[in-house]
Amino acid sequence: MTETTQPDLTTTVSGYFECWNAPDHEARSAALERTWAPDATSTDPVAEVSGHAAIAAMMAATLDMYPGHRFAQIGDIDSHHDMVRWAWEMVDPNGQRVIDGIDVASVDDHGRLVKLTGFFGAAIPATA
Repeated sequence: MTETTQPDLTTTVSGYFECWNAPDHEARSAALERTWAPDATSTDPVAEVSGHAAIAAMMAATLDMYPGHRFAQIGDIDSHHDMVRWAWEMVDPNGQRVIDGIDVASVDDHGRLVKLTGFFGAAIPATA
C-alpha cells in the first residue's frame, strides 16, 4: 500500500464490510454514518445509488436476495491520494464463494467513502 495523508483507510474498508454484514437496519445505519459521507454514491453493474438511505436499502435488498450470505475482504487494500481499492467476495452460509469483485473509492478528509465504484469479478474479462 502506498502511503497516504488520509486517515487510516483500513478502518474505512473495515467499516464498509461492517455495513454489508450488519445484522439489522440500526446497525447498518450506524456503520453507514461512520463510514460513508452523507451524500456518498455507490455504483456497480446493477445499482447506482446516492445517500445513506439509498445505500442502506441497496445493501438490504441484495442481502434479502441472498439470505445468510456475507461479504469479506480479499487481500490488502491499496491507496494513493484520496483513492482506495480492495478486493472482496460474497460467500454463502457454507463459506463458499458466490461472487467476487473489486471496489475503488474516493474518500474525504475524514476517511469516509465519497464515491464508490464496484466491479464484479476480480479479473478484467477478455474481449471476444
